[in-house]
Amino acid sequence: MDERKSNIRLVKTGGRKVTRNTTEYDKANRSVKEKNSTGKKRTMSSLEHKVRYQKRQKQRRLKRQRIRALIILIVTVLFVAILLFMTPLFNIRSVTVDGNRLVSAEQFQEKLKPLIGENIFRTGSAKIRKALKTISYINTVEVQKKMFPPTVKVIVTEYTPAAVIRTNDKNLLVNSQLRVLEDDGGVPSGIPVITGISVKSYEVGGIAETEENDKINIVAAIVSTIEVTGILDRIVEIDVNNMTDIKLNYDNRLTVQCGSQLDIERKIRLLRETVMSNSLAENARGNLNLAETGKAIYTP
Repeated sequence: MDERKSNIRLVKTGGRKVTRNTTEYDKANRSVKEKNSTGKKRTMSSLEHKVRYQKRQKQRRLKRQRIRALIILIVTVLFVAILLFMTPLFNIRSVTVDGNRLVSAEQFQEKLKPLIGENIFRTGSAKIRKALKTISYINTVEVQKKMFPPTVKVIVTEYTPAAVIRTNDKNLLVNSQLRVLEDDGGVPSGIPVITGISVKSYEVGGIAETEENDKINIVAAIVSTIEVTGILDRIVEIDVNNMTDIKLNYDNRLTVQCGSQLDIERKIRLLRETVMSNSLAENARGNLNLAETGKAIYTP
């Protein structure tokens, strides 16, 4: 038989005659087997196909679970947000204030009454602080919130009046840093009057401004030291008309000459030590010279 004919096979194709070169087919199979044996290329077994299919199915399930979990989370967050922010359950029922000595309850009520009935989560602490800081006496504001029942507690500290500056027919009540607390009152008892300083401009709640910056800084240092030493209520007047001859009126019975601003804080402490010691009679009247640093010379 012809060798070329022996390599021809007949395949049934529904009436169509197809021939296939078995020699080339066998060569291809041998090539696949050789590649399988060397590890360079191999066909996928049914087990590997099944494993890959299962892996893809698992990835799809995990993806669906993540999407489901995300949807549940979003719905939960929306529900909680509606519950917290939109229902009257968390509306503020009361606001209390602690720490105030100078600011009246009526002033606080005016600022805080609008908070009653507002949602406690929509009412930020910054909003409350901003409302109270418009009161000139208020220094710091701490806001404490309680959820059950929804209440707000406000703890404040206040600026302490330390002196009165007389300028342009006005009595400016200031603290030790010369922050203006009031501008329409008289002179409270136990508060010294500052003379010899001209205020250029001011706002209630702000620091008084002057063209004499050096002078106002020295005055602030004097007032602050007097306040710290505890003799503020005994000082009647602080005279800074002449910065080389600063004078204090102590208890309307002693004229205290401080000289220049040099060592002014130590001079004020020396004044306290002198009047609190037994070196002066309790009701002594006259002149007390502190101009020479470290010495207190009393003249009746």
